[in-house]
Amino acid sequence: RPDNMSSDQTQQQSSQQLKSSQELSRAPRTPPLQVDGYAIETLLGSGAYGEVWSAVDRKTGRRVAIKYYTRKTSLDVSLLSREVEKLVYLSADRYVVQLLDVGWEAQPPYYVMDYIDNGSLEDELNRRNTLPVDEAVELIEEICIGLMHLHGKGILHCDLKPGNVLLDQDKKPRLADFGQSRLSHEQAPALGTLYFMAPEQADLNALPDAKWDVYALGALLYCMLTGHPPFRDETTLEDLESTEIENRLQQYRQLIERSPKPTAHRKVPGVDRSLAEIIDRCIARNPKHRFASVESVLQALRQRDLAHARRPLIILGVLGPLLLLVITSLLARNAYEDAISRSDESIIRKSLESNQFAAQLAARSAAEQIDRYFRVVMQLAEDNEFTNKFAEVVGDEQTEIRDMISQLADPHQNDNESLDGLRQEFIEHPLRQQLQNPLLKNLRDASYPTAASWFLCDHTGTQVASVFNRDDPLNTIGKNYAYRTYFTGRKEIARQEVNGNIVFDVAEDINDREHITRPNMSAIFQSRATNMWKIAFSAPIFKDGKFIGIVAVTADMGSFIEFDNAQNQYVMLVDGRVGDYRGTVLEHKLLNDLSDSGTEITNYSRRKVNETVLKSFDDRQTDIVPFPDPMSDDDMGKEYDKLWLASWANVIPKISSLANNTGNKENGNALKAIAVENLVEALKPSRQLGQQLVRRGGVALLFFLLVTSGLLFVVSRSVRKSRERANRILSTLGESSSLHDRSTLLAPSSGSSTQKKRDQS
Repeated sequence: RPDNMSSDQTQQQSSQQLKSSQELSRAPRTPPLQVDGYAIETLLGSGAYGEVWSAVDRKTGRRVAIKYYTRKTSLDVSLLSREVEKLVYLSADRYVVQLLDVGWEAQPPYYVMDYIDNGSLEDELNRRNTLPVDEAVELIEEICIGLMHLHGKGILHCDLKPGNVLLDQDKKPRLADFGQSRLSHEQAPALGTLYFMAPEQADLNALPDAKWDVYALGALLYCMLTGHPPFRDETTLEDLESTEIENRLQQYRQLIERSPKPTAHRKVPGVDRSLAEIIDRCIARNPKHRFASVESVLQALRQRDLAHARRPLIILGVLGPLLLLVITSLLARNAYEDAISRSDESIIRKSLESNQFAAQLAARSAAEQIDRYFRVVMQLAEDNEFTNKFAEVVGDEQTEIRDMISQLADPHQNDNESLDGLRQEFIEHPLRQQLQNPLLKNLRDASYPTAASWFLCDHTGTQVASVFNRDDPLNTIGKNYAYRTYFTGRKEIARQEVNGNIVFDVAEDINDREHITRPNMSAIFQSRATNMWKIAFSAPIFKDGKFIGIVAVTADMGSFIEFDNAQNQYVMLVDGRVGDYRGTVLEHKLLNDLSDSGTEITNYSRRKVNETVLKSFDDRQTDIVPFPDPMSDDDMGKEYDKLWLASWANVIPKISSLANNTGNKENGNALKAIAVENLVEALKPSRQLGQQLVRRGGVALLFFLLVTSGLLFVVSRSVRKSRERANRILSTLGESSSLHDRSTLLAPSSGSSTQKKRDQS
């Protein structure tokens, strides 16, 4: 027999019997007896009690198998009688090998049975080692049905193993070898085969129990899947075979008790959890933990088959709605994103249109304000009375004042303390003081635009008179500002580098100094008197065609132009003119708020719109999204660190054709009014729409889940009822064939009498 298979012979009841069996297996292989009417052919196998030969019925040509009981003892007759009894009672059962003839009086006795074409399951396992899971399960279910037929007629097989399961031409199992089988009312022990025998069966005093066959079923299925029976230990196998029967049985029970729970079947590909648990429950050491009957095993296998058959439907029932949910969710998400995107685009477009209108309105307002500054300064510069007075003070006739101005005309001497006395003398000169009154009048005139200061410079750039709207400015009279853009009309301050230092670039000849010839708007500058950042509007003063000086009005940044600003939507004014201060923020909500609160903007760091945005302005791109507010870089402007929508418009004063450095509409070299709006706040309606869509989607999802859950509940309930119905059918099969309540019929009376006599003998 193969070493790796479960081909151990049925356990015998004495060492003498074992010795006889071994001698028999070494005897010459010739038929023990020629049976009349049959042509003996080949030996199919031998065991502890005899041999099985193949033969052909001479009358019909039918192939049969003949089992000889070669022990030549009364035990052979008893075994033959017992086995024939069971086969007679199981005649016509397709799951049992059929009895054809019996040789009671022959020496040795024999019986003739069906010849099964494909041999035994043991032969099949010897060829293939293991069987696929589905094939093994299908085979074990057929064996279960066969055992149910046996148990239904009050017969326990008690020796189920691969060698006792024959495979017919359709590979369907047939149970054979009923030598150890017992009727339900028999109280005699029956020994099976090692590793297929339940541990409690391995006892010479054990009483037959249906759970023995349950254990054998589990061991048989385990063997078909793994190639060996459970608990088989090659190191103890030789010890078991070399001891007496009682010691062997005891060692077998101890082996099963101390061995770990078999797990090899769980590692077989295709063995699922339910099948593994069925096997575990069949081969449980404690009979109380096993299935109560073969019907229960078949029921568990059928339930597993049913679950497997329904698994695709259940998976489809679960995955189908989930897949539908995923697809619907993806489509809904795409629709949601598309709707939000379209909503965002629409809102941004409308917001930019609104911003563009606000920017244009602010640009017109700023242009009008600039025109007002120009008009008041030009009005004073062209006033004959004022011009005559100014010419009288700074004219050639006033030698004393002219000499003072000549000494003060060097801008590099502005901080020279040695000239402070001369400046004080110049300030206190009564003729010069006459120029203060016109400036003071303009400063206080409510009909004039708000001014930070008014001042006069002579033709050298020396400040002759000045008034401020502050009470404590530093006195700048007598200082020279010929380098300022409000005097030169340049786009940037006149300066040059000398020995690594920046100095003012001013002509030494005071009569040749560069000066404006028409009204001019200066670049932003920081006042020496107040330290405030300002912008100046200046106009040249001529007398008899000769340039004699300038008059200028200044406005503080933050109060230059008033815009209607809100927290999330406001307008800023940016210097877009070419020069050093291109991109400088001139007006901003932050500057206005600081100005209104009385906070001095003396430490205002000029913030500039980045060149990329300015380039967009130059390229006539009217909208910037998103727009970074440059004031967010300031410590006081952190609240403006947001994303903004921006539209802009050029500030083109009506007087621009008469004035210098006010901007050019065609090339964009002008001040820019930029209307901005908080992008997040602008998109709130879109976000609210998104929230509504999400809420509705949530309601739809909840409804979908409720409907799906209801459908799954109905399906699961239907499955449960179907399972319960199948369980009732299977339990009905078991209830009609109780092993302990059914009386078993014996073989024909003559045979039964003969057996009783033989058993008595």
